[in-house]
Amino acid sequence: MPEKIAVILAKDRNPSPEQQSLVDQLLAGLEHRPELEVTVVPHLYDLAPEGPAVRYLRSIRGDMIVLAWLYPRSAYWVLEANGIEGRLGRTSSLAEGESLATTPRKSGRRESPDRTLWCFDLRAHGDAEPYLRHVAQIVARRVGLAEQAEELAGKPNGNAKALDEATRPRWYPVVDFDRCTGCKECLNFCLFGVYSLDEGGMIFVEQPDACRPGCPACARICPSGAIMFPQHKDPAIAGDPQASLQGLKLDLSQIFAVGDPASLAAQERDRALAGEPASGPDRPPTPPDATSEKATLDSLVEKLDDLDL
Repeated sequence: MPEKIAVILAKDRNPSPEQQSLVDQLLAGLEHRPELEVTVVPHLYDLAPEGPAVRYLRSIRGDMIVLAWLYPRSAYWVLEANGIEGRLGRTSSLAEGESLATTPRKSGRRESPDRTLWCFDLRAHGDAEPYLRHVAQIVARRVGLAEQAEELAGKPNGNAKALDEATRPRWYPVVDFDRCTGCKECLNFCLFGVYSLDEGGMIFVEQPDACRPGCPACARICPSGAIMFPQHKDPAIAGDPQASLQGLKLDLSQIFAVGDPASLAAQERDRALAGEPASGPDRPPTPPDATSEKATLDSLVEKLDDLDL
């Protein structure tokens, strides 16, 4: 019998009734499957580096399906930051054409295990069916069956393992090492001792909890868009690959609001240094829908038309 696939279901910080209902639906569809080993953990971003949940995740040697309230890119690199590595698998939560992360760190510090991590964003759908269908397809491919989604229904049967640990809302940068070029702009810019260099001369987050809550300044000054804060309200900073790529070229919303990203980053860093509160970064972003994106684009076009260029 093939090795079981570990399924990690991460809870949100303060789940709403709708979110709890989604978790219950997922458990109803996942727990009864003999091919899966389901574990429920606290919010992925808030896990303590040496806490019981992270230790358990590090002990898993095979493939892993991760369902979390984060962009897949953010979830993948949060796992990597905690020593949980592998290839990023293609899922419905990944944008079309988005590249798959394969390199845990370019310095060669360690080899990535020969396994796949499939990361799903639980904010993308209000019901469990799309996630359960894709999980069924992953299982079907693993056991050599035709790709089809079998009926997944029932009630939670209590077979899922729950890893409860006391957590607190954390705030720290997560580095995408597939994008990082080693320019060291973040190391030179950050005043809080968050970053350092490893044995190979590559950047890494040495003191994550030294970061000032709400300060995303290093993400704005990173020229390759490699730094994320998964709980920031701006999708470009939280790990949305489409928003991040657009932001590297031209962030029109900042042009009309507070100036260039470097100036905004300096202002945010200075406020954090002075101990001023952040402007509500702990609310995770909602993936934008086509309607809101079009309305935003239309508004920006109108403002451009008004400029005397």
